[in-house]
Amino acid sequence: MKPFLVIGNIVGSGLFALWVFYYFANGPLVRRRTHTSIVEPDFFLLLPIWGVGAYLVWRYFSKREWDSVTYVDIVVTNVTLWLTIPLGFFISTSFVH
Repeated sequence: MKPFLVIGNIVGSGLFALWVFYYFANGPLVRRRTHTSIVEPDFFLLLPIWGVGAYLVWRYFSKREWDSVTYVDIVVTNVTLWLTIPLGFFISTSFVH
């Protein structure tokens, strides 16, 4: 159950990070002209920041035995992983013109 929670949370937050990246790269903060598609590549910074968080979470749990991992550890690290998405968004929006 514990590996499922960690891996599921990494995959779920990764899919959400991809959705947020795609939405804001093509979405409301980008100026659109009629009949053209403009992609704002600065929002790509969200994905590497999330990737670093996912790597650190995976490394934390891969170095420990699953029997010694408590559910509090899982919740705290997964909340930290989810917080990398707004952090990446904040850093990405600082580069948007």
